[in-house]
Amino acid sequence: MEQTKTMDGRVIAVRGAVVDVAFGGGVTLPSMDDALVITPDGAARITVEVQAHVNESTVRGIALQSTMGLSRGVPARATGGPIEVTVGESVLGRLLDVTGAVEDKGAAFPADAPRRPIHRAPPSLASQSGTTDIFSTGIKVIDLLTPLAHGGKAAMFGGAGVGKTVLVMELIHAMVERYKGISVFAGVGERCREGHEMLLDMRSSGVLERTVLVYGQMNEPPGARWRVPFTALTISEYFRDERHQNVLLLMDNVFRLVQEGS
Repeated sequence: MEQTKTMDGRVIAVRGAVVDVAFGGGVTLPSMDDALVITPDGAARITVEVQAHVNESTVRGIALQSTMGLSRGVPARATGGPIEVTVGESVLGRLLDVTGAVEDKGAAFPADAPRRPIHRAPPSLASQSGTTDIFSTGIKVIDLLTPLAHGGKAAMFGGAGVGKTVLVMELIHAMVERYKGISVFAGVGERCREGHEMLLDMRSSGVLERTVLVYGQMNEPPGARWRVPFTALTISEYFRDERHQNVLLLMDNVFRLVQEGS
């Protein structure tokens, strides 16, 4: 993807997760969904995704990390394109955040690992299959009463402690064992305890090696929870389109995604 020259601006307003950045006159403002990188002195880097052009010199974006302590006047750099995340074999068995950064205290990704932007054009209609194949889960009740289709969508409803995670684990196991594919799990608005327990369950069940966990949790800003599905989708599409593998994409949960998007 061709990127434009990086530009420097400055933060002029911070309202929670909403950040305004002003650029000098005579420059082309970053496009919608482009990433801005803000590095406050002595603080962690903040990624902001552009959502609006306020005027000829100012953009408004959503921060994907906490903006606590961020003040006006801090430099901001336009990257010239959307957020890019690492994809490919190196992400299997890993836990990532919305920007693709490693969150499992493991080794960093290789420098030559492929990367892809989280905002991409959809596949052409001609490349989509017109047939319907059944995804055999091995769970008798689901296969009999609610058969899942390849390329289709399905949802699970239920309160705490009714077995949703157990079903998710069985679906992942079916994808790994029966179809030799991979699974990508987008945790949208999970609690830290839930996310940690899922990581431990994945490790103990032996399916983590063919699974990618991408988390945007409740302790993170709404922007992270809003965009983390795009990171998971980018990883999934890489394996589907370029490695031609079966991919199972799971997201928990849609309610949090809609809530944060508001």
